[in-house]
Amino acid sequence: GLDAIPLLPNGKVDRKALPKPSATRQETSERLAPRNERERIVLETMERVLNLPGLGIRDDFFSLGGHSLLAARLATLLSREFELTVPLRMLFEAPTAERLAAAIDTLSGGDKPRSEPIPHRPNRRIAPLTPMQERIRFIEELHPGRPVYNAPSAHRLSGPLDLPRFEAALREIIRRQPVLRTCIGVDPATGGPAMTIADEVPLKLEVVDLCTLPADQREAELIERMQEVADRPIDIHHAPLFHAALYRISAEDHAFVFVPHHLIWDGWSFDILQSELSTVYGALVRGEPHGLPELAVTHGDYADWFARWLTEPEAELQLRYWKNRFANSPIPKAPRTDMPRGAGMSGQGGTYWITVDKALTERLREIGRNCDVTLSMLTLGVYILMMSSIIDSRSIVIATPVRGREAPELEPVMGFFNNVLPLSFQIDRSLRFGEFMRYVKQELIAVMSHQQIPFERLVSEPEFVERAQGVGLYQALFSFQDARERPKDIGNLKHRQMHLLQRGATDDLGIWLMDKPNGLEGAIAYNADIYKRETGVAFKERYLELLRLVAQQPDATLEAIAAPAGSDSAVYLQRLAAGDAPAT
Repeated sequence: GLDAIPLLPNGKVDRKALPKPSATRQETSERLAPRNERERIVLETMERVLNLPGLGIRDDFFSLGGHSLLAARLATLLSREFELTVPLRMLFEAPTAERLAAAIDTLSGGDKPRSEPIPHRPNRRIAPLTPMQERIRFIEELHPGRPVYNAPSAHRLSGPLDLPRFEAALREIIRRQPVLRTCIGVDPATGGPAMTIADEVPLKLEVVDLCTLPADQREAELIERMQEVADRPIDIHHAPLFHAALYRISAEDHAFVFVPHHLIWDGWSFDILQSELSTVYGALVRGEPHGLPELAVTHGDYADWFARWLTEPEAELQLRYWKNRFANSPIPKAPRTDMPRGAGMSGQGGTYWITVDKALTERLREIGRNCDVTLSMLTLGVYILMMSSIIDSRSIVIATPVRGREAPELEPVMGFFNNVLPLSFQIDRSLRFGEFMRYVKQELIAVMSHQQIPFERLVSEPEFVERAQGVGLYQALFSFQDARERPKDIGNLKHRQMHLLQRGATDDLGIWLMDKPNGLEGAIAYNADIYKRETGVAFKERYLELLRLVAQQPDATLEAIAAPAGSDSAVYLQRLAAGDAPAT
């Protein structure tokens, strides 16, 4: 949607600047209103998730900008509304309110057991570690004092910031979200590691005044100071597991940096932080109650429930699915690296920022719509194509994080819920891009109902251990997040995201993208122990180049799109794959 109607200098509407009417929404005359209560609820929920009023029951969720993350949210809300589990794949099979309401009808008529709600224990002081947390704890105990699992986020705030109320808002969020009062301790019952939750923790917000510096030095000093906080190790045995600092650049210009440890945090938690900060701080400034409901469950409740779920037959079924899936897929080649892999890795990483302007992003979104896939699927497809060309392998495994908040009540809970799914793909270069994208979509939909088995559990299974020898269970990581719905303002302050480097690398090679109102933003991150800086740059350039090629020739074959014709980055990466690494 438009943020504002574009005007000419004389105050009249600038008709040329208005976007063309979208052909994906039906004309008003055809827009069908809901005919029963179920259709009404499904349609209203869809409108809420898409932030688009006035839809009809035959409007297609994905044509109107829906994608896998918003679909997960819609499935979650509908599951809560109808008190049954609406599987994510159902939305892809029935993307209109009319078809979805009919599909939910069939569900509620069946005798499929409803998923058990997560029991809530008020005033919980101890919680088991999830397998995902246990893996990170183990690595942290092995190599303490590194910032590998710091997850920095930086925010520029313009307007009159009220410091006491800003601090009060942060304290209220710490009170609401137990994970911000959590650290690694000992379970008195077993003597083993567990998450321990404090009743309260003091807020340590560093406040740094840069106003005394000459104006032209403040920006550089700010970035340096913020980066220092982002790189500062976090002791996992003392709560809270985050650093926070606020910088005053001038009377109405501040920057806020928040650096949680990955043990208590994932990408969706940033959305919750931004939305709670906006609501709570805004209410404090206006002198009103913030009105946010108390959490129905906590991350600790979830960890307890998940430990039990892992012993149930459904977990066994999901595990068997992954074993069969991998038994039937060929083993990929290992990617070549600039430097040999040492026994002990330093955890050092390099990052190169990626920005895709709005015009190219919208063009790619449109190509996705034409292929019946979302922008996140399309950008993943391009990454699969790039990686298979670099490794020179017709089969590849790309890992992708999933939100892991399957239960509706986990939606507003901060914490580390992410799971990583290893997705195996076979690449047939003779396919046209659209055919390839339909194949990628099929593969993604197939795994959607098996996303709860922790990656850590797969890694320990004998079939996978054997398979991972020398090549690892996956060759690269791909993460995509829609941030278009994040609140633009924090109370009465204008808000803009700032970039900080994440120095640590937890994977050999990964790309993460965020869909924002002005286009795609993100980064390529690489393991600096095995890849040179020049290789990191080449990965980034090649990926952007392939996105542009897809935008120019969406009907071409994969062979034609990936041909290295005249591209420095493609030639560089080809030579790396051939073991003939370019001299630097």
